[in-house]
Amino acid sequence: MIQQNGAEALDRSEKCWNICGQALLRTLEYFRKAPKYREAGWRSIDVTKYLKGRVLDVGAGRAGYLRKNTSYQGLLVLMDPSYDDHTRVEMKTGNVTLLNADGLDIPLMDESFDVVISLAVLHHIPTRECRLVFLKEIQRVLVAGGLLILSVWFPSEKPRGKEVCDGVIVSSGLGDRFYHFYSIPELKSEVESAGFRVEKVETVVENPRKPAETRNILLTAVKQ
Repeated sequence: MIQQNGAEALDRSEKCWNICGQALLRTLEYFRKAPKYREAGWRSIDVTKYLKGRVLDVGAGRAGYLRKNTSYQGLLVLMDPSYDDHTRVEMKTGNVTLLNADGLDIPLMDESFDVVISLAVLHHIPTRECRLVFLKEIQRVLVAGGLLILSVWFPSEKPRGKEVCDGVIVSSGLGDRFYHFYSIPELKSEVESAGFRVEKVETVVENPRKPAETRNILLTAVKQ
């Protein structure tokens, strides 16, 4: 299933990691310093209902949804550039593989997955060009008719930060994170431009006590 991508793909990936003041690289360093981020999983998104066939989670982090009771025993690949030899994921399911890689250059074969999940990842990638690289890589590894489950942060009160390219850098004690703040039409347009048919778009709130800060767009789409 592992595939070594060509020099052109590697060049595109490297460019995206280094543009906009290395915004994406700085974001990765932040999450390496916050290894327990999203460890408890999502309350507003039931990931387990999408676990069907061969599943790839791009930017999986700790994949907190695996801590819940699930009878899923199919192939599940958790992929994240923050993984190292010491990474451990608590899980209550069987056939799980951890892969240290990123969504800009997925080292997996064409049409090798039935479902790709990517939650709270796309908004960290600067520029439409690079986000399309990410989405087209996901499209490449999905089978025809395969399902994409995607979420991005959609706060009604945006955090303050330094404007960089088409987003902002938000800084804290652990470091910097880049965010691109989507509108719903823009997100649909980018996903469709990557070769998908959008099936459903909804907004979900992760913490009802802080709805302005924890609102997300949840999108499902099918590879055309």
